Amino acid sequence: MKLNEKEQRFLRMFPPRMKQLENQIRLVKNCSRKDGYEWGFTDLVPNFFIVIFKDLTLCAKNFGLDIDVTIGGRDIEDIYDDALEKFNEHNAD
Repeated sequence: MKLNEKEQRFLRMFPPRMKQLENQIRLVKNCSRKDGYEWGFTDLVPNFFIVIFKDLTLCAKNFGLDIDVTIGGRDIEDIYDDALEKFNEHNAD
């Protein structure tokens, strides 16, 4: 089967970008090591994850995947706006 130009472009671009994302997640995961970092003093972690999860669900929807996310039993839609505000406050520096 011969792929058209758009299909070839997708196969050239999508897998490496997903690999980059996987590597970035691995690096973020390193920050969870309690022997090197302390994060319990801040709500930065949940707020950042809420924003990222929302972005990922919207991205997945563009690919035809419907994903429902809850954080602590609460729908992400119910807590997103507050988390985004705190996310933006922190990134305004």
